[in-house]
Amino acid sequence: MDLKSKLRRIPLGVLAGLTTLVVASGGSVAWFTWRALNPTPPVAEFPSLDIDPNPIMTVPEVTPAEPPKVEDTAPKDPVSQPAPAEITGQVYWLKDEGTGFVLVPQAITVAADASPSEQIAAAFSNLLSKSGDPSQQAFTTIPEQTQLLDASVEADGVHVDLSSDFETGGGSAAMMGRLGQVIYTATAFDPAAPVWISVDGKPLTVLGGEGLEVTQPMTRSDFDEDFGL
Repeated sequence: MDLKSKLRRIPLGVLAGLTTLVVASGGSVAWFTWRALNPTPPVAEFPSLDIDPNPIMTVPEVTPAEPPKVEDTAPKDPVSQPAPAEITGQVYWLKDEGTGFVLVPQAITVAADASPSEQIAAAFSNLLSKSGDPSQQAFTTIPEQTQLLDASVEADGVHVDLSSDFETGGGSAAMMGRLGQVIYTATAFDPAAPVWISVDGKPLTVLGGEGLEVTQPMTRSDFDEDFGL
């Protein structure tokens, strides 16, 4: 039997399988041949990294900025000054203007820590111990024997008690002048205060032999209105 006859006897399915195998073998040989001629470049290896699946975020600490300085424009408290040791008051003298008498003040100092009653007493002590103020050519018509028996500042005004010598001697002008000296000196620290005058503890209602009527109490305004010098 010749070859053609043998080939005819091989089933077609087997023949197809053999053909596929040959093709596949040929392809494999071709692929290995190409890989030998074109080697695969090496793959770079990188170090492995350990990654924390739950990282803790750290916030950098920030120092707060200092607020801008604002210049203090508020008024400063005034520096306290020491309290004065003395305060100024006045005693009143008479001065002859040719046509009549006028009352003129002379400054005096009294202790600042003295009570109001003590301040009035100090003013009258000065008034009754002098004959006037030579620098102003001023004088007094109050008799030199006159003494201050009491002086006090009460809720209703200034109270002055003089000795009976206050009523002696002098004419009407002299009587009005001495009354004005008492009223103005008694109100040296409070010009609007009313004044109560007593002589030997009794309210003064009439002054002098000519009978000058004295109202009680009497203010500076009352004196100026009733006995304008």
